[in-house]
Amino acid sequence: MREGGGGLKILSVDTSSTGGSVALTEKGRLVGELTVGLAGTHSVWLLKGLDGFLKDIGFSIEDVDVFAFGVGPGSFTGLRIGASVVKGLAWALKRPVAGVSTLKSLAMNVPYTDLRVCPILDARKKEVYAAVFTFSNGECKRVIEDCCVSVERLFTAIAETRGGPVIFLGNALKTYEGLIRENFKDAIIAPEHLWDVRASNIGLLAEKNPVFNRPAELKPLYLRRPEAEIKKAGKEG
Repeated sequence: MREGGGGLKILSVDTSSTGGSVALTEKGRLVGELTVGLAGTHSVWLLKGLDGFLKDIGFSIEDVDVFAFGVGPGSFTGLRIGASVVKGLAWALKRPVAGVSTLKSLAMNVPYTDLRVCPILDARKKEVYAAVFTFSNGECKRVIEDCCVSVERLFTAIAETRGGPVIFLGNALKTYEGLIRENFKDAIIAPEHLWDVRASNIGLLAEKNPVFNRPAELKPLYLRRPEAEIKKAGKEG
């Protein structure tokens, strides 16, 4: 067990997409981070990854003061698995939890810009999860709330806010980069290495906005019903 510097040690987890990320932050400082581009099944890598990660940086799970989680939007399965793991650990250790938007965390990959930032994740069914933010001295402010919409509706909403060029980042660019460039001639596409949610951003945001809850209160932000629920409702109807 390693002695800390007196600040809250926040262990953050992101399982919102095909990738995965865990990080430990303390007093606004990144202690360590593990991010994988293709994590596979989150239930397989997460617990093993957490244990090895903490050992590598000289900490144990008992050192953690707060668990922070990227609540979504994102993959239904990934969010459900990640939330279950985080809630289970927090409950067992009697620690509080903090839920943080994955889109806001993704926007934090480019915090020092005077341009609008649009994180955009593929929601399938010709829709995207998206939001728009602006920054001032690294502080993040929402312009458009987290939403699940068609790209056409997103384009309309962005155009209505006005304000110059927009930086786009996120895995939906693999599908929609061409459409974005057609509709926004001054669009800036962030480099692909900035398209993944980093758990360190989740932890830093949780520390800046310390709203900590009991584990049972941690709920994923889906923005729409899972496919299984929709099919079930259709059959019952």
